[in-house]
Amino acid sequence: MKKEIISEKFLCEIWEKYNFAEGLQTADGKSIKIMSKGEKNLGIGGPDYLNAKIKIDNKIFTGDIEIDTEIENWHLHNHHKNNKYNKVILHIVYQNNTNENFVTTDNKRIIPSIAISKFIAPNLKQDLSVQMVSDKSGKAYSLPCEGLNNAVTNKIKIDYLISMGSNRFNIKTKRLFDRLKELAYLSQRELKEPIVNYDLESELNRIEFNYNDFLDPVLWEQLLYENIFTALGYSKNKDNMNKLAKSVEIKILKDIKGKNNLEQKLEAILFKISGLLPDVNELPDEETSVYTRKLYELWNKYNNYDYGERLHPASWNFFRMRPQNFPTLRIAGGVKILKKILMDNLVHDLIKLFGYEKNNKKLKQKLRDHFIVKADGYWQEHFLFDQLSNIKIKYLVGISRTDEIIVNIILPFLFLYFKIFNKKEFLKKVLNFYLNFKQSGSNIIIEDVMSSLKIDSKRSVIYQGAMQLYLNFCSKNKCINCEIGKKVFN
Repeated sequence: MKKEIISEKFLCEIWEKYNFAEGLQTADGKSIKIMSKGEKNLGIGGPDYLNAKIKIDNKIFTGDIEIDTEIENWHLHNHHKNNKYNKVILHIVYQNNTNENFVTTDNKRIIPSIAISKFIAPNLKQDLSVQMVSDKSGKAYSLPCEGLNNAVTNKIKIDYLISMGSNRFNIKTKRLFDRLKELAYLSQRELKEPIVNYDLESELNRIEFNYNDFLDPVLWEQLLYENIFTALGYSKNKDNMNKLAKSVEIKILKDIKGKNNLEQKLEAILFKISGLLPDVNELPDEETSVYTRKLYELWNKYNNYDYGERLHPASWNFFRMRPQNFPTLRIAGGVKILKKILMDNLVHDLIKLFGYEKNNKKLKQKLRDHFIVKADGYWQEHFLFDQLSNIKIKYLVGISRTDEIIVNIILPFLFLYFKIFNKKEFLKKVLNFYLNFKQSGSNIIIEDVMSSLKIDSKRSVIYQGAMQLYLNFCSKNKCINCEIGKKVFN
């Protein structure tokens, strides 16, 4: 039996709920007008709807309606041998990919068989397909066209995903540029965030920026810092991580004198501003570790700086998260990368790396080396303050998260830098690297989209395209605006 593309249940919904106002025709061009759709057959066996009334050209027929997913099911289900179907006046299927345009009853009467997919709006096809896919596949993020897109070639699908992935890259670059302009504006006017009752976006749109506005390295360091912290927050804590990086600015951290103990100084400040550092003055000694007390002492030395918004501990999300993704560990991992920005000139090293490293395999490994963070010390044995973990933690930032940072932040960041400063050779190198980068890890949205499209690839541009496709088309029921959807549903 040929695989059904849509269930009979949903075909019945179409028949019952959809208003076929005009345009319904038999295969040989005779017009069909539905005068009564009939009554649902609640008995055992027989046609789906009884006592319907239709008009074919100028002749009115009264009788039954049978609905099948495919025209051959009429014979496969032996309706042509069953006298219960002798009163059928119209046979309805979703699509008809055969040369047969009619069926016959047991008493040898010819009944027109029509494929109603030709006569319903694309958005209705899509909505019903969404329900069908969800009902059958059990996937959280299945596409409306799952099971229907087999006729679309892999080349068309892959080319479209690459174009979507390139579009997503451009969107990320623009978002970085918008933030860079904000940072330049605030720096030039010595303003603090947030600017209350001030329409910053309108003001920025009126200003013509040039590369001289972006010469200050601190702007690029702050931009990188904010976006790395945002990425480390995942979806549940990204807003808080972004607020944290904006509250504890690079220019403040550069004023902390001396290299000694810098990592713990950064931890003390960031954990305190985040609201996650316990107040040791309110806890007995036996409930706090030496590490926690040390951070609190360090905070007392640096609490007089002009920090921004303080976050409340209750604003952080720990619910239904793997302990390895707790914001405490993400901040600890982010601190190690922040230290590289402050002390090791990380922005300069990234720019330089694309200048001298010609081997893409080595370039990929060197990029990863900058952002993979191994756990050590206190956070090797704790998920939270003063609560021992039941396992030893190996990484604060692992390879999968590192590759996501490279794809979503570092490459758009470098592309923006080279574009502003007109480094065309390096622009091409960044794009080529992005188009060929194969990343470790994925997520459930990408996996479900790739499965629905039957595409197997590890290329980041295709992963990004799958994400862009789902977020902007599939999840919003915009199949008729999607190049794949147009071929499936039109």
